[in-house]
Amino acid sequence: MVYVENEIIGRRLRRIRLDFGYDYFEMGELLEISDGHYRKLERGIYGIDVKKILLMYTRLGVDPLYLLTGKSNREEEDCGITYEPEDKNALVCELLDYCKTKLKD
Repeated sequence: MVYVENEIIGRRLRRIRLDFGYDYFEMGELLEISDGHYRKLERGIYGIDVKKILLMYTRLGVDPLYLLTGKSNREEEDCGITYEPEDKNALVCELLDYCKTKLKD
């Protein structure tokens, strides 16, 4: 059971890493571990400890509840619409591009 939970959390870690555009080395550095150790976290071989969860929260703003359960503790303030992290990133990029075009005008 624990291994399955570690795999699920590992998939969330991978999604977070990719959303931020980090590689294994950068995530390992951020969490104060080797890139090899971080890879094992993503694969579910190792479980993530509280210290690393706190580092992800303080350094990246990752909601610990999302990391552990897949659900966010934060209320969405955008008309109740819930977005996946990659969708949020795409939306933010579109908004920034739009703002840049308006500033040029």
